Amino acid sequence: MSATLADAEISRLLGFYLTIEQASRSMLEAALESDWERVGEIHDQCGALIAQVRRLSGRIVLPREEQRAKLRIIRQIVRNEAQIRRLAYPWSERYEHLVFGGVGAAGTAGRPA
Repeated sequence: MSATLADAEISRLLGFYLTIEQASRSMLEAALESDWERVGEIHDQCGALIAQVRRLSGRIVLPREEQRAKLRIIRQIVRNEAQIRRLAYPWSERYEHLVFGGVGAAGTAGRPA
């Protein structure tokens, strides 16, 4: 693969990650408005993007800086998803508190090993 083609593929892959991150933000906004139908619609749209990421990520080795960018994006997606889960299942934190001895979603102390 030529350097130019490789750079284009890297940009394309990171673009998919950024699009998924934006979609996760849109899902969070919809969840904050209790628009669960919209959350589901956006989630379904992400399926095609995730398929593209899987296809491309198997062929591309990201340079260090792009790996860092990818990790920053993924961390934001995970934070958005966690907020959506808390909105969708507010009772889950109460049960976690009971099961894991007073530790909320952010901590791990007291959890079984």
